[in-house]
Amino acid sequence: MLRSLALASCAALVSCHSVIRVEMPRAETSLSTREKRHMAAVLDHMAAGWDAMHQGPSARRRQAQDQYDQALASFLREWDDHQSPRYWQTGTVFTSGEHSFQIDFDPKSDPRREVAPAQMDQIILASRRRSHAEDTLSERPGIGVPVVGHVTRTNEARKEHPFMPPNGGNLTLTAVMEVDADDGNPATPRRCRLHLHNALNVETVKIRQDERLLAANFTAAKDRALSRKSLRLFSWLGLLYPERTLGDCQLYRMDSYDPRRIPVVFVHGLMSDPHIWLNVVNAISSDPELRKKYQPWYFLYPTGMSVPQTSARLRASLQQARDYYDPDHNDPGMNRMILVGHSMGGLLSRMQAIDPKDKLWNSIFSKPPEQLNVSASERARLVGTLKFKPQSQVKRLVFITTPHRGSSIAGMNIVRRLASLIRLPVDTLLVSQQLLTGNTDALNPQIRDWGFFAFLSLGTLSDEHPFYQGLNSVPIPVPYHSVIGQFGRKPLLESSDGAVPYSSAHLDGAKSEKVVPCWHGCVERPEVVQEVVRILREHLRESGTL
Repeated sequence: MLRSLALASCAALVSCHSVIRVEMPRAETSLSTREKRHMAAVLDHMAAGWDAMHQGPSARRRQAQDQYDQALASFLREWDDHQSPRYWQTGTVFTSGEHSFQIDFDPKSDPRREVAPAQMDQIILASRRRSHAEDTLSERPGIGVPVVGHVTRTNEARKEHPFMPPNGGNLTLTAVMEVDADDGNPATPRRCRLHLHNALNVETVKIRQDERLLAANFTAAKDRALSRKSLRLFSWLGLLYPERTLGDCQLYRMDSYDPRRIPVVFVHGLMSDPHIWLNVVNAISSDPELRKKYQPWYFLYPTGMSVPQTSARLRASLQQARDYYDPDHNDPGMNRMILVGHSMGGLLSRMQAIDPKDKLWNSIFSKPPEQLNVSASERARLVGTLKFKPQSQVKRLVFITTPHRGSSIAGMNIVRRLASLIRLPVDTLLVSQQLLTGNTDALNPQIRDWGFFAFLSLGTLSDEHPFYQGLNSVPIPVPYHSVIGQFGRKPLLESSDGAVPYSSAHLDGAKSEKVVPCWHGCVERPEVVQEVVRILREHLRESGTL
């Protein structure tokens, strides 16, 4: 029952307007005799390397493995160029003038350990993916060819996989081709078995009688998943025209769901997008222990709407994801979830763990819900935004330069002029107008005086917004950590990161507080990445999973 409801909710999510381009699936094609002949010559070169790397001195074996890896990479690139992996057929024979090879693979493999070609639309060599995280590039030496298995984001794929990233699925794989011994009969194709190993779960492979370390590139798939090129529309468009991005406002997972791995949900801040998390996501993927225990997710949202509104959307998406992947609510990983939020994203994260009862409502309104002059549907939406229950699966919070008491910058004239350019969604605009015209006696005077500015993200980030009176009167019931920027030479208590003062970012009761010599946008800095990694290790120790 829960799964059916989750599917219905997810269908509603993907039916909204999207600003991210929906890709067209690759057309089905067939390999020509000429193409197969050329690819057979590449396989011949690969097989020679395979045979030689099992005999002779170590230097020669190393050279032979290089030959094998290079030829296998060339073969995969050429086959992908001519035909989408989705249409590859096990048993396909490639014949040249003297040799022939039969490629076999498991068409129904377990995606936790091996992915079938039919599950992907494209295979991209990891070596051809130019990384934007060279300083944290994570690779593992070994046998095989690291690749990115790309799943195209079509409308059908979105319905089947509702939490697939906006730019498609990108799997961390390593290709290995096992080659049978040559029986000397030119009429019999030499059999080759292709494996596309999930490098996140497979560390070694058996090659003949030897256990060999599997090569891996842990950065390429995450670099593609968090591509700034595909996500950059959200920075400005999500701020100024939030309604145009609501169709993509939800949680996304970057790897296949694993019930044993703990979701780490990353939430970006104002006028930003998830590309900022590449370094810390890459750090998780590159650490063998963290890679086994965590799965990175992110929340993508338009940053023009108020904190309470957007936190309600995050809450709904968390519930939908849990009901979809864990309908019985008993997956060990899901029940140890961590939220990591930057700036405004930290406030959204905080709103998932608390139980505000009437405190948030009373900071905005002086009358109970039933006395508001609004429609029943609008009343229900307002109540759901300000009165809610905590998400029980959220067990820890990490705040990075988060304005827990707002920021004076949000009240500056230039910011107010920028706020005047924001075009709220129609439903938000209508309910805001009804509150400001028909419920003035029920509104906090500050809200009434500010008008529409009070219902924008920039308004709720102002240190004068009454929202913070309610927020800071509600205890945070889970462990939480603070990373605070100190920009300039002022004493700590008087300092700021350039946008959020220390007095706003600091919270009494934090399990740890790390002050870094950085400005507000410090998420990609090594000091911050290392602190998040430290906290993730602490979470494993305290939850008994390390």
